[in-house]
Amino acid sequence: MIWGHIHIWLWIVLFIITILYEALTVKCVIAISKLQSFVVANISIGLSAISMGCVSAYTGEMNNCVPILVAVYIGNYYAVEIEKRKRAKEEKEKKSE
Repeated sequence: MIWGHIHIWLWIVLFIITILYEALTVKCVIAISKLQSFVVANISIGLSAISMGCVSAYTGEMNNCVPILVAVYIGNYYAVEIEKRKRAKEEKEKKSE
């Protein structure tokens, strides 16, 4: 196994980015559990932007990120909205029983 050279500043940056990414992931899960579609969509954009930023650092191209980010936002927003409406309907049916 080849370890290569250790670049301490790169390690520090990667460490900080990973902490941010993981913190946002936890916040996203909490927002999902509370059915906060707008918050989930916004956090998902942040998570995707971090991932794409890391990948684009290697590839040098960002132009393909735009449709992906839009799809991430819309997909997450509506997935939570659908679940919210489903739960509201279930609760309404429970109350009417």
